This record gives sequence, C-alpha cells and structure tokens, in this order.
Amino acid sequence: MIINNFSYNDFHFINYTLLSEVHIKKIFDVRNLASIRSTMTNSDPISWEEHLSFIESLKRSSEKVYFAVIRKHTFICSISLHPIVKREQWAEWGIYVNPEFEGEGLAKKLSTIFFDHLRKNSSLRKIKALVKFDNSHSLLFHKKLGFIETGRDTTYAHLELSLKKTFIIAELSANHNGSKKLAIETVLAAKQAGADAVKLQTYTADTITIDCRNDYFKIKQGTIWDGKFLFDLYKEAYTPWEWHSELFEIARDEGLIIFSTPFDNSAVDFLESINNPIYKIASFEITDINLIRYAASKGKPMILSTGIATEEDIKLAVETCRKVGNDDITLLKCTSCYPAPVEKANLATIPDMACRFGVKVGISDHTTTNSVAIAAVSLGASVVEKHLIVNRKAGGPDSKFSMEPYEFRLMTDSIREVERAIGTISYPTDTSTIPGREFSRSLFIVKNIKKGELLTEKNIRSIRPAYGIHPKYLKDILGKKVICDIEAGTPMDFHFIDNKETN
Repeated sequence: MIINNFSYNDFHFINYTLLSEVHIKKIFDVRNLASIRSTMTNSDPISWEEHLSFIESLKRSSEKVYFAVIRKHTFICSISLHPIVKREQWAEWGIYVNPEFEGEGLAKKLSTIFFDHLRKNSSLRKIKALVKFDNSHSLLFHKKLGFIETGRDTTYAHLELSLKKTFIIAELSANHNGSKKLAIETVLAAKQAGADAVKLQTYTADTITIDCRNDYFKIKQGTIWDGKFLFDLYKEAYTPWEWHSELFEIARDEGLIIFSTPFDNSAVDFLESINNPIYKIASFEITDINLIRYAASKGKPMILSTGIATEEDIKLAVETCRKVGNDDITLLKCTSCYPAPVEKANLATIPDMACRFGVKVGISDHTTTNSVAIAAVSLGASVVEKHLIVNRKAGGPDSKFSMEPYEFRLMTDSIREVERAIGTISYPTDTSTIPGREFSRSLFIVKNIKKGELLTEKNIRSIRPAYGIHPKYLKDILGKKVICDIEAGTPMDFHFIDNKETN
C-alpha cells in the first residue's frame, strides 16, 4: 500500500517507509525521537540507531504503513494503517499523539486531513478501528470523526468509517490500435484523468472463437462492427500477452491498480503468473460458468458485468463464485450496446441488484456521456467502468463509445463531487452544530411587560431568531404571570414565569 508524503498548510505527513536516513535527519530533531517511539508503542525511549532500525523494519514489511506528522521539525503524532482486506479496500488504523500536544484538538483535525487525503489518493474504501468499549474518550473521538459502531466482542467495539470512494476503472480494451506505445500512453493518461485502475482484456482470437466464415460467425446485430467476422474483429482488437507485464509494471509505478478480463482458463493461468489482483468477467461470458468458477477459485475479487444476463444467469454466476469460497463479488449494471442509448441504462436496477443478490454493485457504461456514470454513483454504484482512448479521431473498434482523457477527467471530478454530496446519514441532535439554526423561530417578548402581568398572544410571539425557548411551549405558558419587568425584544425564558399562578 503506497501512500506518498503530503502536506497541508504547515503540517507534513511523512510516510516512514519512504524515508532514507538522510531524509530522517533532515525531518526530525533527535530530541523528539523518544516521543515518537513512546507514543507509537508505549515503550521506553530509544536511541537514534534504534529508531533507524525501526524504520528499516517498516520498509521490509509489506503490511503496516506509518506516517509521522511534523510541524516545524516537531513531531505531532503518528498514524498507522494496516490493510486487512484484499484489494486494499479496508484498513485498520490508529493515531498516537505526542503527549505535549494532547488536548489541543489536533488529533481530530489531523485525522480529518488524513482521511480526506486517503479519499483522493488511495484505493481504500473503509477504515476500521478497534476500541476498548470501556474507553469512552476514544469512542467519542471516533464517533466525532464519523465512525459507526458495527459490533462488539468481549473486549472491543468495532468501528468503521466509509471513505465513500467509487472505484473508477479506465478500460483500455482495443484502444491501443495495435501499438504498445499507444497502450502505454493510455495507461499514463488514465492516471492523469483521475482513474483508480486500468483494465485490460486477455485473449487471442483463437481463445475466444474459431476462424470460421459461415453466417454464424458474421456480425449482423446492428452494431458498429456489422459485416465483420468474429475472428477478424478479435484478431484486430486483442492486447498482445507479451505487453501485459510491462503495462502492469508501468501502471503500478503510477500508483494505479491494473487487472484484466480473462476469456478462458489459459488467460487466468497467465494472469496469475503476473499477479493479477482482480478478475473481471465480461457481459458475454457471464454464462460461462466454468470460466467463472476457475477465476473465482483464485481467491481474488470478482467483478461481473451483467449486460446480456437474465436474473437466473446472475444468480448462477454469483452462486458459482460463492461455492468456491469467493464472496468478494461486484455486479456491474451494463447495457450491451455499443454505444449504449441513455434511455436503456435502467439505473434503477443498481440498488435492486445490491439487495437481491447481496453483493457490491457498479456500472459498466458504454454511453457517450458522463451523466449515466454520475447518476449511478448517486444510486449506490461503488464501481464505474468506462472506456478510455487517447484520441477518438484515431479510430479503432471501441473508439465511438470511449472517452478522451479530458472527458474522463470531467467524469471523475463530477463523481468525486457527488460522493461528497452524498455524505452520510445525518439527523443532528446537537442544535449548536447545525449551521443557520439561530435563524429559526423561538418565543420572544414583543411588548414591554410589567411584573405580575400575564403572558398573552399580544405580548409573546413565535418569531425569528432562535434565542428564546422552543415555540412548542407557547400554549403551556400563555396565561402565566411574569415575576419581573421584561422589555420587548427579550428572548422568552422559563425563569420569567411564576409557575404557581395561572389565570
């Protein structure tokens, strides 16, 4: 899990695993090293050499990631992340504050900054925390950050924070037009366009069909490929297998997740040899239960497009994955038209699929606009797949329904904005946290009242602003005698009333 260093105002978040000894000496004041170590592990102070050894041990670990937060060469806190679910979707976290800065509210501020950075720059979807359930201070702290308690065991409360990030996939498909150089350019463009991942397709013409020239193998379904034979189309469109390793390496260097769609078992075997992290099943392969079973048996996350599927097809595909012990399944709503008409998107199916099949959901979008993908996110899509092409004018089998980088960037930016707008379920109980609450109505004295006078509808009213008592008490206090003089414009208070007397 690579998360680069970053800064926010005068706070610097430094990934220990990316530090050299020279950088460590530039960043840290040796006098602060004891604080760093003690707050992270509650151990005794350690020497400079021991600290270097600790950082080197982190570099050798492929699991935990530690950040030091520095301000003006002073250590403020450390933050740890420990991936606990495949595809780095979930991570357990912890924050350890230098005792000198406890009570300053920095922990909440820095945690919020850190989570916002993760939303924009990592593939993490959820953060988990384990807090001893008798630690009321920590429980309150986490809940203020937006964590939700999901359960308890004998010792710990289990808390989760959703980072609300849609997994955006740039589909390369045939948009390299037979050029490895163009394929590499497309991978680099995917990073700049805001994608989280790049997806390839792994097949040859011979692994997906046969070279037969009868009408069964001629495309004539009203597609952009009509008139071509299947073998010829796939021979033109396939991504050479000898490119895969280099494309995987380049994408990973860019911080992108890269994976592929296999079309037969030999493709799965090949992808396993290059550590493919996710398997995507194409719409037209959703009935190939043997392929799905074999891919799912590798224990990697499964993404299945449903473009030509019936409900029974989907049910069988999901059950097939689960029967081999693979429950990490995402179904993509897909319209198998190229390009797809917007009116055939039927996005209302997305939340229904999640409920009906008990899986994560998303969309594989072949429309020529970005509105379908954006709307899908608002309906619960956690994955968006869209074809990316460097230059549509260059043509190619998939060019007509592919986005150019600037269009893809607009889509990803809009999706991120929608994610922020969706936010979390919120019914505030603390009125002091509601912006503009002071402009709501309350009970005010609207005419001067002398001690001993009664409250009537002429001298007390429900008006703006909200500094008096709640309007719901109006009927309760009408006719009550006041125990002091009150000027008009004074917020009503129960202390003004003689509760022993009525009219």
